[in-house]
Amino acid sequence: MTAAPDRVLHRDVLMAVATSLESDLADAQPLQVEPTGNGFTHGYRVTLRDRSGATVDHTVFVETSPAEGARPGVLTLSNPGTGERVDVWVYPADPSLPALRTAVYAEAAGVVLARLGLPVQGLRVSLAAYRPGKRAVVRVDTDTTAYYLKVVRPPAAEPLQARHTLWREAGIPVPAVLGWSEEGLVALEALAGSEVIGVLDRIADPGALLDSIELLGERIARVPSTSSARSSLVRRIDWYEERLIEQLPALDGVIERTARTAARRFRAGGTPPPSRTVHGDLHLAQLLVDPAAPTSIAGVLDIDTSGWGDPADDAAALYAHLIATVVHDGGSRATVRARRASVLADGWRQRWFRSPDPGFVHRAHAIAATQLLGHALSRSAAGSAGATELIERAQRVVNADERPLTTSSW
Repeated sequence: MTAAPDRVLHRDVLMAVATSLESDLADAQPLQVEPTGNGFTHGYRVTLRDRSGATVDHTVFVETSPAEGARPGVLTLSNPGTGERVDVWVYPADPSLPALRTAVYAEAAGVVLARLGLPVQGLRVSLAAYRPGKRAVVRVDTDTTAYYLKVVRPPAAEPLQARHTLWREAGIPVPAVLGWSEEGLVALEALAGSEVIGVLDRIADPGALLDSIELLGERIARVPSTSSARSSLVRRIDWYEERLIEQLPALDGVIERTARTAARRFRAGGTPPPSRTVHGDLHLAQLLVDPAAPTSIAGVLDIDTSGWGDPADDAAALYAHLIATVVHDGGSRATVRARRASVLADGWRQRWFRSPDPGFVHRAHAIAATQLLGHALSRSAAGSAGATELIERAQRVVNADERPLTTSSW
């Protein structure tokens, strides 16, 4: 019988960390994987046992292919045989987000928040979201109110708070900034509403929701920007292709064909028209609605990567996230959410053919395929199911015309 593969890819690294702390590695479980730079950051929940037999739990992150140079609080390990380096740190000592250590401990957070003039009576903090090396969101509850702390790299704090102000002045319902610090903290109001992805079962007319999202995109396009949005993933299509083939060599043919077709179709889309402001990471979990009126958008979240860009990137990101939801749920027939996400995805895709920009439809299909390859890579690197289906979905959309790609009904 063949032994099951070890889901802890960096067991040897974690054992070395345990040894450096004069402990043994009692247990390790994978938590998350994030593409970072030229490699990945793997998160593990580890249990260490010291010489007295006492155990303690830690969350440890292992970054492959890290940038050169020492960083505070980071242990760098090298493989003598291959020369491969990894950087290791223990949460919350994220070297790129130094303010995280303050934000996740109530006593430390209270000092900073009081300095910003924010309510701190009865303060409690809880981690709402975390992307290692990129950003985190911490919920703050007090005796009288609730708000959020966005933790970003220190140089990003001032531009982010300014971006929120610009968007609100333009009438886009993003959270108001309550205060910010140069250490990388931005305090934001807690908006009312539910994420659209969580209320699909309450929506009677999918077209009405797509109309609202389309109108929102037009309004966002008119918001002033002072910098570019995050670079389109399609510009790293070669990197995604190489990493996926390393992870899934049995699928090298379909991965290569999909990536090459995406590159060709993106080129066929030509140069986008003069840049318009885009969200940069648009999907249904970023949009809030009143559950009683679930097709009317009442809030927009996470504009960290917004700026001047190609609207095809936002269009493709929304499509790819909807398809990833379908795959996550086990297929379009598995859940109500999956079925409706499938209908929304294809309804959204078919609207691309209406664009007055003749190259939009080609760029959007190419970027959507790249986004799906990115979702597949994250799942494969984490040892999760669904990577193969996401690759197949990427191949399907990159070759698609206006004909429907789903038979699901609302």
